Amino acid sequence: MRLPHHLLRHSSGVFHFRLVVPADLRAVVGLRIIKKSLRTRDPAVARVWAYVLGARYAQVFAAARGQGTPPMDKARKDRPRPLVLPTGPGNEVLDYACQVGNVRIEANGPEDHARAMEAMREMAALMAQQPPALVPPPVVLPVGPAAPAHRLMRPIGKAAEQWLRSIRADTLTKTLTIKAAAVEGFAKHFGTDRMLHEVVREDIHAWVEALRLSGLQTPTLVNKCSYLRGFFDWAAQAGYYPKFPKDENPAMGHVVFRKREKVKRRAHGFKAFTLGQVQKLYAPEALAQLSEGARWGALVGLYAGARVSEVGQLALTDFTTVDEVPCLTITDDGEGQSIKNEASRRTIPIHPDLLALGLTERVEALRAEGETRLFPKVKVGAVNGAGNWLSKSFTRHIEAVGIEQPAKGKYGFHSLRKTAIQTMKAAKVPLEWRCAYVGHELDEEHVEAYSGDYGPKEMLDAVQGGLGWALDLSGIRKALWSGGVRRRVRGK
Repeated sequence: MRLPHHLLRHSSGVFHFRLVVPADLRAVVGLRIIKKSLRTRDPAVARVWAYVLGARYAQVFAAARGQGTPPMDKARKDRPRPLVLPTGPGNEVLDYACQVGNVRIEANGPEDHARAMEAMREMAALMAQQPPALVPPPVVLPVGPAAPAHRLMRPIGKAAEQWLRSIRADTLTKTLTIKAAAVEGFAKHFGTDRMLHEVVREDIHAWVEALRLSGLQTPTLVNKCSYLRGFFDWAAQAGYYPKFPKDENPAMGHVVFRKREKVKRRAHGFKAFTLGQVQKLYAPEALAQLSEGARWGALVGLYAGARVSEVGQLALTDFTTVDEVPCLTITDDGEGQSIKNEASRRTIPIHPDLLALGLTERVEALRAEGETRLFPKVKVGAVNGAGNWLSKSFTRHIEAVGIEQPAKGKYGFHSLRKTAIQTMKAAKVPLEWRCAYVGHELDEEHVEAYSGDYGPKEMLDAVQGGLGWALDLSGIRKALWSGGVRRRVRGK
């Protein structure tokens, strides 16, 4: 007796029912594969429920094709009628083969027949206790012309092209290239002419595993999956892919950083500068070797703890006064501006040291010259971002002052962000204020601690004491303002 049962066993031991939707019904059903947890680790119970679900979905598929449904038992509308088996002249059961939904039962002789009857009795007993969670819901078929089905019928290659066109205007050229490589790479792996709505999690997982075997590391795989998540979010909104809950995007959960990888990543990431290194980098004679724009960029990065792209894209309109406190805003509202995430959008007080060095004076001088950006020579929409020039300049500056790269990790402009955060931490600046100041995400339980009525004055009181490096401010100011007005305004 052969009993196909469509069973998969999860690593947890729980059995799942898995059924491939017929090709001619996938556009209507909106799925290529149906998968449901059977909520049991007992193989006998799981086998029987696989029979039940197979029969029920067979009824749904038959109705979808307009072929009607199999005969039903009058006592229970959701129970198929028991099999009527062939018998001989003496009422003995003959050899037979029959189909119950997607389950084929074959019996050759009395012994096979006895096992078949035992299986049917198990099915009947379990169906009488039918848990609602295991009953497949009826499929709601489209009414009228099959417009929704046609809308879903979109080749993934064409959908990828459309998505890239839709984000081109708001995406940096380099970022667009990276996103295109990820989504088009998956489309090629899956088959550019296959329908987008046929993609299931198993297809994406197979692609991820293929990339891993090709030698790509976990951080790269995480980035590629994040871009693919954005593509599927767009596809669901556009009607090219079935709707899914926010936390069930098919591209989610395929790659995670293991604890060992996280430790290794931290060890090889950017390192914070020591106090002695900061004083060496910001000595007046050392700063004088940088371009005028790079000097200001390096100082803003140190005191604001900002990312290099956030510094390089600053517009003059980002400098305001709130509650009589001079502030700067990190935002994506202006042309060529972008932020890493929503937590990065912030308005922070300008540190008193930056005011003493003349940052607001520079802003006013630029406005008087008719400029609109803090660094006028930076090209809007640069391929590598608005901060690429500053990152390269500061890396050369580190080498020029004689600071050697560490044995593990590296020094760069991002080290200034780590330096600011760790210095505030050492000064016991509360976590919620540190996160608010540098634009880090924070758990919801802490949000109330720095939201509500708190503003720039409170933030300044909280963080300014944790951002001190005993620099020669008067000497630095002379280095910043040496030369004529036009030089300091026109400098990058």
